[in-house]
Amino acid sequence: MASVSDNTRSFFLILLITFLIAIGFFIFDYFQAINAEDYFPFLKKQPSLVNQDLLSPTELEKLEIEKAKERLIDDLEELKNLKAELESAKSSLATDKERLEELKEGIQKKEREMAEKAKRESARSEKVKVLANKVANMPPESARDMLLNWPDYDIIEVFEQMDKDAEEEGRPTITTYLLTLFPAERRSVISNKWLDASAKQVPGYGKSVDEDGDEPKSQ
Repeated sequence: MASVSDNTRSFFLILLITFLIAIGFFIFDYFQAINAEDYFPFLKKQPSLVNQDLLSPTELEKLEIEKAKERLIDDLEELKNLKAELESAKSSLATDKERLEELKEGIQKKEREMAEKAKRESARSEKVKVLANKVANMPPESARDMLLNWPDYDIIEVFEQMDKDAEEEGRPTITTYLLTLFPAERRSVISNKWLDASAKQVPGYGKSVDEDGDEPKSQ
C-alpha cells in the first residue's frame, strides 16, 4: 500500500508541477515577458479565411452593373446601326421600286406605241392591197389619170404591191406599162425614186395612204 501511495503522490506532484509551469508561461506571456507562441506553436493565431464574395458585395454589384451598362450601350449601338442599315435598305428598295415603275411605264408605253404602229402598218398594208387591186383592174388610161393625182411615193408603193401580187399569181405585171403612160418628166422622177433603195426612209413616205379615204391625196 505504501508503494502505491508513493506512486500516486508522485503522479499528482508531476501534474501539479506541469500545471504550475503552464500557468507561469501564460502569466509571463500575458505580461509579454516571454512569447508562449515560440514554445508552443499551436498557440499561434491562424489568419481567418475571408469569403471574397462577402468581402465587399456592394463593390461587386457595382462592377456587375457597370458591365451590364457597357453591354447595354453596345447593344443599343448595334441596334442603332441595324436601324440605319434597315433605313438605307428601305430607301434603296423605294428607289429601285420607283425605277421599276418608270421602266414598267416606259415598256407599257413602248408596247402601246408598237401595237399602234403595227395596227397602222396592217391597215396601211391592207389599204395598199386594195388600191393595187383597184389599179390593176382599171383601164390603163383611167388608172394613169387617177395615179397622176397621187404623191410619188404612194404610186411607188402601190406599184410594188402590184408587182408582188402579179408574181404570186404567176401573171405579168403592168406597172412598167402604166409608167410609160405618165408624162416623161413625171415618169423620170418616179423611176428615179423607185430605184432609190433608201426611198422608204424619206419622211412622209406612204403617209397619204394612211389617211382616211379610198385613194391617196395629192400633195
